[in-house]
Amino acid sequence: MKIRVRLFGTLRSSVPDYDPARGIEVEVPDGARVADLLAHLGPAGPKAAVVSVNHVIAGPDRVIEAGAEVTVMQAMYGG
Repeated sequence: MKIRVRLFGTLRSSVPDYDPARGIEVEVPDGARVADLLAHLGPAGPKAAVVSVNHVIAGPDRVIEAGAEVTVMQAMYGG
């Protein structure tokens, strides 16, 4: 199934020719979870990320529906 993924922050630079206005279209298997998508993205999918599916914050076990819009934002750390 195809989903639209939008990356924010430094994650954008990890995908060649990334278009911030459109994001990228990603093919994932039916029943894929947020954790599966992050693994599929490789370097663009950090282990510490804030992810939303259709504008709702989602945990790693959330199943992604076909045609969903997924936003991935790198978690910030400070000290």
